[in-house]
Amino acid sequence: MQEDEIDLKEVFKTILKYKIQIILITYIFTMGAGIFAYLKPNIYTTSIVLELEEKNKSAGSANADFMMEALSGSSGSGVANEIEVMKSRLILQKSFDKLDLNTNYFANNKFKKIEYYKNSPFVVDFSFLDDFLNARNFVLTPIDENSFNLQLKKPSIYSLDSMLKALDIKSYTISDTFSYNQNHKFNELIQTEHFSLIIKKVFDLKYKTYNFSHMNNMDVFDKYKEKISVSQISKSASILNVSLEDTNPNRIKDILSSIYDTYTNEDIQRKTEEAKLTLDFIDVQLESINKRLNISATNLESFKEKNKLVELSGQAIKSTERLSEYEGQLEELKTELNVLLSLKSYVASNSNLLGMSITSVNLIDPKIATLVSKLQDETARKSTLLIDYTPAHPELVKVSQKIRNIKKNIVVTINNNIAQFKNRKQSLENIIRKYDKSINTLPKQERELSKLTRLFSVDEKIYSYLLEKKAESAILQSSTISNTRLLDEGIVSDEPVKPKRKLIVMVGFILGFILSIFYAFIREFFNNTVSNSDDVEKLSSIPIYGIIPQYKGKKAKKLVDEAYRSIRTNLQFLPNHEKSNVIAITSSVSGEGKTTTTSNLAKIIAKANKSVVVLDLDLRKSSLHLDFNIPNTIGISSYLSGQNTLEEITNFVEEDNVSVLTTGSLPPNPSELILSDKMKELIDILKAKYDYVIFDTPPVGLVTDAMILINYADISFLVIKAFYTRKEFVKNLDRLSKEHKNNTFGLILNGVEIGEKYGYGYGSNYGYGYGNAKYYKDR
Repeated sequence: MQEDEIDLKEVFKTILKYKIQIILITYIFTMGAGIFAYLKPNIYTTSIVLELEEKNKSAGSANADFMMEALSGSSGSGVANEIEVMKSRLILQKSFDKLDLNTNYFANNKFKKIEYYKNSPFVVDFSFLDDFLNARNFVLTPIDENSFNLQLKKPSIYSLDSMLKALDIKSYTISDTFSYNQNHKFNELIQTEHFSLIIKKVFDLKYKTYNFSHMNNMDVFDKYKEKISVSQISKSASILNVSLEDTNPNRIKDILSSIYDTYTNEDIQRKTEEAKLTLDFIDVQLESINKRLNISATNLESFKEKNKLVELSGQAIKSTERLSEYEGQLEELKTELNVLLSLKSYVASNSNLLGMSITSVNLIDPKIATLVSKLQDETARKSTLLIDYTPAHPELVKVSQKIRNIKKNIVVTINNNIAQFKNRKQSLENIIRKYDKSINTLPKQERELSKLTRLFSVDEKIYSYLLEKKAESAILQSSTISNTRLLDEGIVSDEPVKPKRKLIVMVGFILGFILSIFYAFIREFFNNTVSNSDDVEKLSSIPIYGIIPQYKGKKAKKLVDEAYRSIRTNLQFLPNHEKSNVIAITSSVSGEGKTTTTSNLAKIIAKANKSVVVLDLDLRKSSLHLDFNIPNTIGISSYLSGQNTLEEITNFVEEDNVSVLTTGSLPPNPSELILSDKMKELIDILKAKYDYVIFDTPPVGLVTDAMILINYADISFLVIKAFYTRKEFVKNLDRLSKEHKNNTFGLILNGVEIGEKYGYGYGSNYGYGYGNAKYYKDR
């Protein structure tokens, strides 16, 4: 529980430490999300609901009228096929062509574009536009009521395409160099070698600049095909939902209405073509049957007039009726056989099979209907692909091969059915021959009359039937309607469905907050410097004698002075503090503030009416004299080398009541001078003369001079600087203190930011004085 509480505390400390960065990053992401949400155009949506009326035919029933089935057409496509048809380029392109979707108009309102549809203050009529200018942005700037500036800029040099061309990865084209900038009047023909257009003013232009661009039909199709969705409301229902998303609600309604109109018109046109094919077929059959009927009627009438015979005997009538029935079946069989032969010939010789009637085949073999339906689908698909690709395209080659295979299967299946029909025809002809033999036993006149009566009866029956079906087909052709019914026109709401601006801003805020927290912890994780006393206490067991805040202004100066007073007070809690009057101050590396700490500590101790002497023993890089503003011509180096006396090198700073011994000239052998006996004598003399002797030593992590001087001191203060001293340096100092147990060490944390925990005063005094008993044990 304690560990968890400490971890939670560290989390909050890290957050508070980087609170400015967290707030700033969160603000930037929130503002960025807000700007993105503002600039993103509104997206509206609506849908229309269509019902597809299915044709439920009893093709396989015993009561089915074979002639009606033979003459009626069937699309053979289900709901899934109709969905694909509605999404095909054939339907969509015709729908788009009815509307003016090729030219887009925009007004520039500050940072946001306003799109026009049918309400643009000007209209552009393109008579010619070069391919490379397709979808390029023209800029129109009104000059006055009658004139404007037309500009076409070069592509940006910072675009990916321009960069690739600059690197010679892609070659330059005319589109990279062509630009245009001229003044014109409205309704004037603007003609160049690359474009020709007229701009007509509709009403006043109130914005400073406008944009327009022109797309070809293929680009329009590509733009909207992904936005249109056609789906089945449920698997068991033949009801479709056609929806569209776009930036303009009026354009959505127009596009959906145009799609519905085009789809229904195509359906009606296809049915009309099928009805026409049916009428043509009936007319051909009627012409043939009419000739036979006239011949049969003439022959029968002539025979009766010649032979004065009114009626047949009972046996003859019965045999004639049975024979007429079988002959009628034979004629039906011949008709179906003709349909199969025509279908076979049609499949083999025609490339456009979309209007082909196949329902009669369902009576013979459903497999033929399935294959023909597949053939029609693949043929329609091929026609669609040919709009975009050449015949050599892999997809078109694949579809063409599939069409050839389906045709082969249809021909094989038809041949099998033709063989079956021929067998049935042979059987009927055998039966008819038996009845012919029976009738041949009748007297010659009755036999002839029976034959003529049968022929006339069969021809009359077929002729009447064809006349009836022709009338029905003619009525059907004149009253053809689509099988599609519009159930719901769809209403476009004034509220856009996209973008969700509040959600975008909220996501931006949450994302910014999470990333800022992540940034704070990553930065803290990779931070290899100490920042406060807690960091130091985790890395070292050396007691902290003082925490000095950063010097920032007069208010901070009071805190700095109080921090040095705290160090002076903490010296009273040292074991044998009456004898602890030699203090060495060092650091791990240069730049941590040891010299400044030395001078300030000396000054603050001197204010307590103590005699203090400060020695600048950094014989490699002197700087203490600068803090006291005294010369550094002679000093400790000249004393140790016997050139000057102690009195000569001693500088008394009356303002601070501190005696200072500077380095003097920097010697070539500083370590040897410090190890000399004269150095020991100097320290003994100073200890007897002053209450406190303070050494400013070189950094302990760089040279060995500091370790020599530490052995002369009663206590050694190791100065570390917040946000500067590396954590591994603090660990090295801790290891140093443990290796030299005979020496007393203390830490001074310098440069702590105000607001951090730098603890001075009574809480700090007693905390450090009594809270480090383990360190002072055995010392």
